[in-house]
Amino acid sequence: MSMQMVKRFGSLGEALAAQPLDRLAVMGASSHIERSFVCLQMAIDHILRGRIADKCVLSNEEAVIEYLRATMAFAPVEQMRVLFLNAANHLLVDEVMASGTVSSVHIYPREVLKRCLDVGATAILLVHNHPSGRPAPSKADKTMTTQIAEAARWFGIAVHDHLIVAREGWVSFRRAGYL
Repeated sequence: MSMQMVKRFGSLGEALAAQPLDRLAVMGASSHIERSFVCLQMAIDHILRGRIADKCVLSNEEAVIEYLRATMAFAPVEQMRVLFLNAANHLLVDEVMASGTVSSVHIYPREVLKRCLDVGATAILLVHNHPSGRPAPSKADKTMTTQIAEAARWFGIAVHDHLIVAREGWVSFRRAGYL
């Protein structure tokens, strides 16, 4: 079965990120195989999230990137995730705040900042994926990041970075000079 899944979806990562009904179409009505896929994805998420829990997220870049790529690089639609951090840059909450289409996702600065205040975050790390496989930021990505960063400044909330993760790699807005 696994070779059929890889052939249909392109890789194990893409098979794990596929919609359950799409996997069932390949496997037939094998719900026990679907449960195995769900359990495998949960185990991977748990292991990778454990590598960043209770640690300074900014000093553990490799683990953060591994976690983000595993959780969203192969998703079929764009997702906007926010990692909410405390004053020591430890992870408070990891939340997918919006899901979009295959080529776009939008999030409102107001909603991000409201959630920051709800959880007591003093900093955030913005993350989204590009299902196309290429992590290059669009003009809309840059505009959205600027809007969120400007609004956050008024509340004393730092936007440490905006990362785009994809099958072919990742981009840091901070490193690229966009933030």
